[in-house]
Amino acid sequence: MTRISRYIDDPPQIFFWELDEFIVFGTCFSIGTITGVPTVMITLGVVLAYLLSRVKAGRSDGFFLHVLYWVAGLNLKSCPPSHFRSYIE
Repeated sequence: MTRISRYIDDPPQIFFWELDEFIVFGTCFSIGTITGVPTVMITLGVVLAYLLSRVKAGRSDGFFLHVLYWVAGLNLKSCPPSHFRSYIE
């Protein structure tokens, strides 16, 4: 019997966090482990992950990629910037 996922288009999750929220928590946890104050940084990581999930609520899936593109000029795709494109007929 083959199981078919009911939620194919959902973003990847680790535990009960989405991947980007887990990255925020994991970064805080790692910094806390390195600096010797893990309880403070774990708490900060949980709070920041919660705030990130609140900011993402009600927005499209690629919201932060759009923010990175328009604010920081970071283009994560392989296409060139729009002002370099030319159309060939």
